Amino acid sequence: MFQAKTAFVRRSSLLLTLLLPVSAAFAKTELSLAHQLEGQHAKELQQLVSRFNESNKDVEVQLVKRAPNGKPSVLNLATRTDLANYLNNPNAYVSVEKLLADNKVKFNPKTIAEPLRNSVTVNNQVQALPVAFTTPVLFWNKELFKQAGLDPNKPPKTWEEMQDMTGKIVNSRINCGYTTSWPVWVHIDNVSAWSGAPTVTTDGKLAFNTLIQVRHLARLTSWYKTEYFTSFGRANEADAHFTKGECAMITTNADLVSELQAEKNIDFGVAPLPVIDDNAGAPFNTLASGAAFWVGQGHSKDEYKAAAKFLEYTLTPQTQLVIARQGGFLPLTPAAQAGAQSKLLRDELKAQDLGLVNLMKPAAAGATVGWISFNPQLRQIVDEEMEAVFMGKKSAKSALDAAVARGQAVYKPLPTVASTGKARRK
Repeated sequence: MFQAKTAFVRRSSLLLTLLLPVSAAFAKTELSLAHQLEGQHAKELQQLVSRFNESNKDVEVQLVKRAPNGKPSVLNLATRTDLANYLNNPNAYVSVEKLLADNKVKFNPKTIAEPLRNSVTVNNQVQALPVAFTTPVLFWNKELFKQAGLDPNKPPKTWEEMQDMTGKIVNSRINCGYTTSWPVWVHIDNVSAWSGAPTVTTDGKLAFNTLIQVRHLARLTSWYKTEYFTSFGRANEADAHFTKGECAMITTNADLVSELQAEKNIDFGVAPLPVIDDNAGAPFNTLASGAAFWVGQGHSKDEYKAAAKFLEYTLTPQTQLVIARQGGFLPLTPAAQAGAQSKLLRDELKAQDLGLVNLMKPAAAGATVGWISFNPQLRQIVDEEMEAVFMGKKSAKSALDAAVARGQAVYKPLPTVASTGKARRK
């Protein structure tokens, strides 16, 4: 009897020792991902997280809304408007390149498209994963082109052609011929880069008041007065008006394609930003901006291991292609880039592929781009001065001269790699 009880106790103890490690092994590490997205892009982020959670037994990612000025979460999705704050506070974050190396995740930074990599590189190390970047392009509504008697398959290649086309569109009683989102980002940062005009001198002085920029703002103002150009706001308010079919053309970020494809209510085309007719050597390159995954300081070893697993999943070819297709973002890695250029996906990923092609063009020699719109105070100043021109209170030259003078006091260059490509001479 005693021996039987002893045997039973031994078997019970053995069973417990076998069960305990199994239970521990299935305990998931909870990982928070803080963000501030809304609408379609918030849904796409949730889908990415859900797919990861379903495929991973060890980690559970939970989305949380980022608190203003709060401690960084383990993972943080920083949008373009946050980028300057993140780059200027390196002690608050762990380098993604270092995190992946510490957790033995294979990662070659050079596989990331150079302009995207450079935008998050400090001290020759990738600080964040530029997972959802974009660049400005031109979208047009083919049905409204037909109504105006225009060829729906021929968008304007130059700003001069756009003026002629917009005139015909407005004359056909279409209220919104052309609009833009992010006026400073598109018409100062990117029109300058696309034209090869500097926004900052080599010694750090603001310089976005050259003849090219003055002429472009003056043209935009003449369109505003004749109602060829409609302004809806300083951010991306114009996107919604184009998506609803109200406007014939819009210059905005390429990721608008995700909204257009989700709505499926207009037949649209996508083309590069127009160029200036007599602009020698143009077009050069556009610029990239967007959301990146940053890893906060001060978290546990297990949380960092879990974060590395999530980032590793994000970098897989399948996930990269999904992000490009569903989010409308630029292909990040060679596998995603190849998918964008494949016959099967070429039409579906045209905006993303075109955006990357424009981004990868060589920059103009000596054209230093200072990312004017990334500095909130400077962007507000330039918005104010541009609006003063539209309202007839200032000339284009006096407004840009004033923006440069006022902006110099608040301008701080981002601590990133300066070059976004090999320069070429005009």
